[in-house]
Amino acid sequence: MPTASTRFRLISGNRLDRLAEALGARLATPADPASLAPDVVLIPQPTLRHWLLQTLATRYGIAANLDLCTPSEFTWRLLRAAHPALPEHLPWERERLRWRLYALLDGDPSTLPAPVRRHLRRAAGEGADDATRALARDDLAAALAAAFDRYQAYRRDWLDAWQREAPGTRDDWQAQLWRTLVRGAPDVPHRAALLGDWLARFDRDAPTFAGAAPPGLPPRLSAFGTLHVSPDVLHLLAVAGQWIDVDFHLPTPSAEYWGDVESLRARLRRDGVGALPAALAEADRDNPLLMAWGAGGRDILAQLFSYDILLPEREIELFVPPGRDSVLHRLQQDVFDRAPPTPAALDPDDVSLQVHACHSKLREVEVLHDRLRALLDEVPPDGAPPGGRRFDPPLQPHEIAVLAPDIAEYLPLARAVFGGLSPDDPRFIPYSLADRPQAQSHALATLLPDLVALADAPLTAGAFRDLLATPSIAHALSLDAQQRQRLDDWIDAVGIRWGEDAAARERAGVGRWREYSFAFGFDRLLAGYATGAAADIADIAPYPELEGADADTLDRALRAYAELRALAAWMRAPHPADAWRRRLAQTLETLLAPAPLDDAEAQARRLLLETLDDFARDAADAGALPAALVRRALRDALAAPSAHRPWLSGGVTFAGMVPLRTVPFRVLCLLGLDADAYPRREPADDVNRLVDAIQGRAPRHLGDRSVRDDDRFLFLQLVCAAGEVLHLSYGGRDARDGSLREPSPVIAELLEAVERMHGEAAREALCIEHPLQPFSPRAFGAGDPRRFSYRGEWRLPADIGSLAPEPAFVGTRLTATDSDDDDLPDRDALQRFFENPARHWLRERLGLRLPGEDDGEVDREPQGENALLRYAAVRALIDDADAAFDDDPERSAARLRARGALPPGRDGVALAHDAHDAAARLHAARARARGDAPATVVESDGASSSGIVFRFDDVHDGVRVVLEAGKPDGKRRLRARIDHLLLAAVRGVDARTVLIGLDAGKGTTLEVVYTGFDRDAARAALDALLALWREGRDAPLPFAPKSAYAYAAAWHAERDVGRAWKAAWTAYAPFQFDGEREDRWLRIAFRPEGLLGDFDGEAARRFREIAPRVFDAREPGP
Repeated sequence: MPTASTRFRLISGNRLDRLAEALGARLATPADPASLAPDVVLIPQPTLRHWLLQTLATRYGIAANLDLCTPSEFTWRLLRAAHPALPEHLPWERERLRWRLYALLDGDPSTLPAPVRRHLRRAAGEGADDATRALARDDLAAALAAAFDRYQAYRRDWLDAWQREAPGTRDDWQAQLWRTLVRGAPDVPHRAALLGDWLARFDRDAPTFAGAAPPGLPPRLSAFGTLHVSPDVLHLLAVAGQWIDVDFHLPTPSAEYWGDVESLRARLRRDGVGALPAALAEADRDNPLLMAWGAGGRDILAQLFSYDILLPEREIELFVPPGRDSVLHRLQQDVFDRAPPTPAALDPDDVSLQVHACHSKLREVEVLHDRLRALLDEVPPDGAPPGGRRFDPPLQPHEIAVLAPDIAEYLPLARAVFGGLSPDDPRFIPYSLADRPQAQSHALATLLPDLVALADAPLTAGAFRDLLATPSIAHALSLDAQQRQRLDDWIDAVGIRWGEDAAARERAGVGRWREYSFAFGFDRLLAGYATGAAADIADIAPYPELEGADADTLDRALRAYAELRALAAWMRAPHPADAWRRRLAQTLETLLAPAPLDDAEAQARRLLLETLDDFARDAADAGALPAALVRRALRDALAAPSAHRPWLSGGVTFAGMVPLRTVPFRVLCLLGLDADAYPRREPADDVNRLVDAIQGRAPRHLGDRSVRDDDRFLFLQLVCAAGEVLHLSYGGRDARDGSLREPSPVIAELLEAVERMHGEAAREALCIEHPLQPFSPRAFGAGDPRRFSYRGEWRLPADIGSLAPEPAFVGTRLTATDSDDDDLPDRDALQRFFENPARHWLRERLGLRLPGEDDGEVDREPQGENALLRYAAVRALIDDADAAFDDDPERSAARLRARGALPPGRDGVALAHDAHDAAARLHAARARARGDAPATVVESDGASSSGIVFRFDDVHDGVRVVLEAGKPDGKRRLRARIDHLLLAAVRGVDARTVLIGLDAGKGTTLEVVYTGFDRDAARAALDALLALWREGRDAPLPFAPKSAYAYAAAWHAERDVGRAWKAAWTAYAPFQFDGEREDRWLRIAFRPEGLLGDFDGEAARRFREIAPRVFDAREPGP
């Protein structure tokens, strides 16, 4: 027992706000009125700073001149004050230890202890590459660093024995590594040695007491809520109390001493099964929740009240009994009294404890929102229970906290559910995401690990697009949305998919081929811009669609790509940490504008640069590091929550469980309490020897911490911190098969205590199981009136047949603009319109863009062989109508490869030959249809063609041949029909258009011949199409070419609406493949029934009028 006089006061209480009042009263009186030194207050984690400052400022009007720091930070200050020559950062810090150990493991294997060599071989596996071996070394280095860091806090005697090579430690492999580390930093003692020296010098009870006060002590010191401190740090605080006033504010859930609490399982493990009767008898007299959950907090009580480390000058108790007016308060009161559950009647309207079983995390958040809205509202929604007692004063959103074991999984869901409502919606609940990982703080935050990934994974088209779409980078490159869309279109058109060039493919182990690479696609774009022609240049097929203003857009994209390519090349070799810092900072400077867009971007830039600086400092001694390891380090650093993010900034607070563990909230909600998620299990660890002590394989010291015990004690603290309502939820059923899933053991133990208090019926009364879908009738009280929802838009009526129809996408016609009448389409625009009028209306008039509009995968080259690939290959060989067909299949294959129209390998060879044969048949049929007449030009500036501008260079004696790579279906017929009407509007009745298609299954060509239109008839037909085009600008035109042709052909043949309608439906929804019914544009524009869904609907009626007008009786037969 200490004998030196002390000024250490121990202040205990069960409510953190009462302890904060006592702290505020102490701080309100200056320790030294003449001193401007701030009061030092120790807090368990930085996040408590915000709550404490707010609490003190609310009470006193201001909270200033306070130095809030963690016990670890304060200890380091005192150690540096006693040893002024110490550097700011020790080489014994956990991260720096990790990298020093990595360098040690990366050295000569023969110098490593045999267990280390075996571990590395086992972790990396046989035949592992350099990156895998580096990651295995880092895994072991990180595990060792974590273990050595714990040893410095909890096993100072081990490290001292290892360093002295005490008997029995010479052959210990961890001792050998530790001695090697010590030899690597001979002039800088480790933290445990420094702390041991400090205690020996300044503890008045120590035989080595130096007779002087420790330097660096503040005038007084307060420790607030610091439960989890090592015995050495607690000893340091006790020694500080020999020299200055120290107030230790101890939050404890019970007014009774419980430093000897022990679970029944732990008791039997220690004393054996023979002790079972006595253990059961003691358990019946003790509080079951303290017994089950208290192990993680009992050691600090045992240390404080054993008086072995310190003898307080005074002990002050500030306890407030919770009372017994609700289920929650009765549980808290029993813990407070350290008493078994007290029997009581259960109030059916008591909502103080709620347990919700949901199918998914999203449903947990949806149910949470409804429950909180009911607590905040004076009048719950229809079907809700009365809600129990009213809050006095009324509950406010900032008095609610939502916590989870892994809050990062819930933050996007919280944004979707809570942020999915407008602030002016009466259901809206303000909220803040306080514990967000830094990687989620800004679009730039993941840029560093994404850039480093380019060293090992080839750049893809999707990743490049995403990079250019990042607002900060788009701003730096001066790329607006339209220019980025142009770039996306070019990337698709020229076949850029992945990889820099052929060498990148070879490095990826898929052979050496250039097609679909960035070099392949950019060469096509540059050649097309330079020549403006489509003729092949060597093995490059120019893409001629770029215009003068496009050069600047392409140049900006090329500059970004060049930087990425140079960075990827540099990163393929290992480099020291500082070189990585400089090179990545240079890339950031190149890709970003000199000035940030806004404060958020400025903060994100600072985060990236600080992350690089921290990495370079910590890994300074690690040697050359490969990219895979750098990426892991940066990703892990950015996954941590920001220490500077404001907490408790208003609204419902979403955070992790640890930062707000004892902070009082009137309503506390805990999500994600699944059996496999909480409490955590002690990880399998063959490195950290403290695990042996925790699991009973070695002697356990006072203060040794178990992950599982810590989680259980954390739950006890949260249960006792809840003011008026405790909301618990977990995944109670599997979302796929509906099978039952168990809740966390802590929920089961809590409900057992409730049953002892209120009887077996209490479990069913407090637990609510929710349906899988939010629109289920069960979500609105069916089967259980305790279920309710504020989402009325999801509510299904009792009679499903009375469902109100889904509203139209746009309920009214759009107003024409002043320039609409002057903007007649050219030939290409008119054809695009009739291919899909719904798409034209949604895109051009509403500006709607659908994600992934292309059907292909943007990051993969085509593979195998299918109808779409075959069509594209044939199309590429017949696009140039005037070019003489090349009979050489090898040259055809080269032409296709130059256009990115072939998959790589044997599939591409087979497809090339198949496409060549098909194109040869089409070219032969075209030659027969044209005859021997030379080609002439037919064009119009619109005067003779209803205002439509066009030019045909391939008319032979009035005959124009149109080749198609597929069957002449409605879409291809429509294009040919429009072309023929334009030709006839100029040439008259001698105009002849031959549509030649291909029946791939039979290997034959099919011909459709358009004739019989004089100039007036052709212009009248064009005017009718233009009228429909004008109609389609103001509202979606009910037309789809394949279905329309099928309807028109059957109607003209039989004049039977029923048969024609059946034919249209056969084309609209074919059995074996997707038809126009699956077209996303049609489904959106004509929801809810769809274009042909309701025979009597306006869209279907108008479709039946339009189809025979577009494809009139003069449409040629098959």
